[in-house]
Amino acid sequence: MDKMFLKQSACIIATLIMLTLLGCSCSCCKSQSGALDDSATMALDSFRHCHYMALSEGVGEDGHRSEQYAYANLLSRHATVGQLAEIANTDTSRIARLWAFRTLLKKADKQVLGILKQALNDTMPVQLMSGCERYNESYNQAAISVYSYDHEELKLSEQQLYSIDSLIFFGYMKKYGFDNVVFVNFKPHKIYYATIVEEADKGNEAILPLLAKYQNLNDRQRINKLLKASLKENGEMTYSCREAIRTWSDPAFEWYAKTVCKAAVKKQDYYIDDYLPLLWAYPATWSYQILEDILSEKKDLASDNEFTCNKEQTLDFLAEQVRTQPPHPLFRPLYDKYLTKKD
Repeated sequence: MDKMFLKQSACIIATLIMLTLLGCSCSCCKSQSGALDDSATMALDSFRHCHYMALSEGVGEDGHRSEQYAYANLLSRHATVGQLAEIANTDTSRIARLWAFRTLLKKADKQVLGILKQALNDTMPVQLMSGCERYNESYNQAAISVYSYDHEELKLSEQQLYSIDSLIFFGYMKKYGFDNVVFVNFKPHKIYYATIVEEADKGNEAILPLLAKYQNLNDRQRINKLLKASLKENGEMTYSCREAIRTWSDPAFEWYAKTVCKAAVKKQDYYIDDYLPLLWAYPATWSYQILEDILSEKKDLASDNEFTCNKEQTLDFLAEQVRTQPPHPLFRPLYDKYLTKKD
């Protein structure tokens, strides 16, 4: 009888201990978000009332500083990384989740990889604003946009960057055919090359900017094949082709730059900013003549058409280039004739 009583008592005590521990655990889970101080709570509530995320600090036509950056500063200073991770993973506001993720990225916190992995499954739309441009993206792409936008100022380790890039490459870009995201800061690691070549050989033009990053001489024929197919299908320069040539201005691709630039300037509705990097990359008689025509206003470039403020944009572009490197000798007369006047 005594032994049975002792066994029953031990079972009851063990059960009570287990329930107590479980209760403490649940209490801790609740307290992580519940323990936000007043400043963090105010910032979080403010984000929950936002209808878009301010990707850039200056927004709107007047470029005023978005109040979201003030909220983010409060959240960063008054919430722990554990609280930020919980917000990034579970908050009802996707704007708040993006800001919590962004804050953890800037803190170089190790949880960002898991947060992004979860975000890649979310395709609900969210609004972003950069400058005066406001647009919709799926939540997974918006999370990648936040990472890409802040990339240069992040203090993440090389291993963290590599892990995030690999997750985006294989977990998102490959899944969607590489159509939605082009890595501005993509590093051409060997691990991605076979997949990129496979996509290129399938005729996937969207892969061009990534393929060009490798600057592999054996890929010149492969790239030219995609450039020709794109020109035949679209009749004009596409974003993927432009970014590929900006990345790798190999002489083998000059034919494409020449074709699209000469075709564009015959029209009035084109943005010279899109073509200036190609003109700069291939100093030749044809590119010099286009620049000369623009700068001398031989064409009707002074109208009120929003596409035709080309002269000032060209001057600004050339001035910016000369700050970092001397002009090609072929372009030197343009600097002497037009940049000295501007200065």
